[in-house]
This record gives sequence, structure tokens and C-alpha cells, in this order.
Amino acid sequence: MSELVNTIGSWVYNRQKQNEIYQKRFQTSNSIAIAASHLTNLAHKKFRPGHPQGQFGELLLFNLLQHFFKAAPLLRKQKITTNINLERNGADAIHYKPEAGKHIIYLGESKCYESKYQFSAALKRSLESINETFDNFDSEMDLYVYDDFIEPDLLNVAESYKSGTLQNVQFEFVCLVVYNENKELPSSNEIEIHNTIRDVVIERAKKFEENHFQICHKILSRLHFIIFPLWELDQFLDNFQSKVGSDV
Repeated sequence: MSELVNTIGSWVYNRQKQNEIYQKRFQTSNSIAIAASHLTNLAHKKFRPGHPQGQFGELLLFNLLQHFFKAAPLLRKQKITTNINLERNGADAIHYKPEAGKHIIYLGESKCYESKYQFSAALKRSLESINETFDNFDSEMDLYVYDDFIEPDLLNVAESYKSGTLQNVQFEFVCLVVYNENKELPSSNEIEIHNTIRDVVIERAKKFEENHFQICHKILSRLHFIIFPLWELDQFLDNFQSKVGSDV
């Protein structure tokens, strides 16, 4: 949990902006601790109040896209939120990776359902969302490509995409589903715990109705699912909210 919360600054600000904020505060305080705390507090203030499940899921997705797919954020969603009571509609994550002569754009959606077990509902909604995200992607890029929301190092990528000059573009779609699991886990053996988690995800997935996948038939071959069961999810989100701060 603590390691995830520590990535909030990177989720909100790119390295250049982080350094700018940090150095400015350090010059007035001459304190590493104060400057670092100032940067952290500013990032935390970007969070919408009263919505820890959405914020947690998007932060987790941001990290997993970088960890598993080695894809850098192209558009930082939190940077667009000038009013913490509102948020930008559109993809939960837009990341980019050049690979073997291709320009790969990752569109990500996160669904985090607290309270009672809702695996099927979360999975179905994630499919609907990723389909909508792909359909609306060009319109979304029109809104932000010429503003200050794109990563500076990747602005040329965004502009080339919009002008139609970016060659060999490939889309990949990632759905993160975080849900509350209620099946009892073994108490001590790590291998048994891992096996139980794997088995319960497979069991839930087998019960998901196949016809739901028809809504995204055109993107199915490039669709990746990250299934993330959590036990006592409500308590976990309360803990996450308390670590982020009272502004959430």
C-alpha cells in the first residue's frame, strides 16, 4: 500500500514538473523534507474527494501499464483536473511504447467495485468502457493534443498521430478489474494462497457469459485483462484514503 501511495507524485506530474516544484520549494525552505512533502501534498490535492475506489484503480492501472507493458504515460489524466470535484471523461490511462518499428498506444480502463462481490458486473462494465474509449479516442485527442496535457517528451507522437503521419500505429487495450472477493484463503502457506487466488479468478471467469464479449469483437484480439481480487476491499480503500490524506 505505502509503495503504491508513493507513486502518486509520478502519476500526477512528469519528472520535469516534479523537479520544478521541488526545486522552487527547496529554494525557499532549504529543506529536503519540506520540499518533498510539498510535492506530495500538491499531488494528493488532485484527488477527487469521496471516490477512493476510482482513484485507487486508476493509480494501480498507471503503475501496472508501466510495469508489465513498459509503456510510458502519454496523457496524465490527473493533470487535467483543475477542479477536484470534477474529472475528465475518457480513457483512464493512455500510454505509449515504441517497439520494433511500431508505435503502440495502450488504452486502459479501470473498474474497482467495493462492497459485495461483483466480479461479473465489473468485468462487463470494463468491456463496455474499453469499447467506448476506443470509439472516442480520436475525439479525445482533439481536445488535448494542442494543450498542456500531453507529456512534453511525447508531444511529437501525439501531434503526428493527429496529423496522420505516425506510421505503424498499433492499439492495445488493457482492462483492470478490481473486485471484492469473499472466498476464504489459506492462512499460512504462500504457495497455497497463490494457487487459491489463481483458481478463484479462473472459477469466476468461467461463469462470465460469453456473449458479453460481442460488444468489443473488433478489439478482442488485442484485449488484455488484469484481474485483481482483494479481500475486505472496503477496509482496504479506507486505509488507502487515510494514507492519501483527509482531502480525498
